[in-house]
Amino acid sequence: MMFGPAMWRRYRSTRQKAACERLLEELCGRALVREAEDLVETVWIEGLDRAEHADPTVRLILERERASFLRASRKRSAEADKDQRRMAAATAEMVQLTRTGPPAD
Repeated sequence: MMFGPAMWRRYRSTRQKAACERLLEELCGRALVREAEDLVETVWIEGLDRAEHADPTVRLILERERASFLRASRKRSAEADKDQRRMAAATAEMVQLTRTGPPAD
């Protein structure tokens, strides 16, 4: 059974829209994971700060963890910027697909 050009365009448009929706879901999920990682690392550093008052030997661990935290934070920030650009592009594509809609037969 052969499909006409309009059917093919409608099929491609639907697949493209579904791919954009999957990408948006993935990017939102990644943002939530980054937020959780930030929270966990902040609580960890605060715990080490409190432990330092009780045991001064924790200072070396605290300094190492702070440096690690800053590196991870910068990396997550760069990932967030990249994901925001991808999300903006996917949103623009979705808007374009919605405006034009699938071609009529």
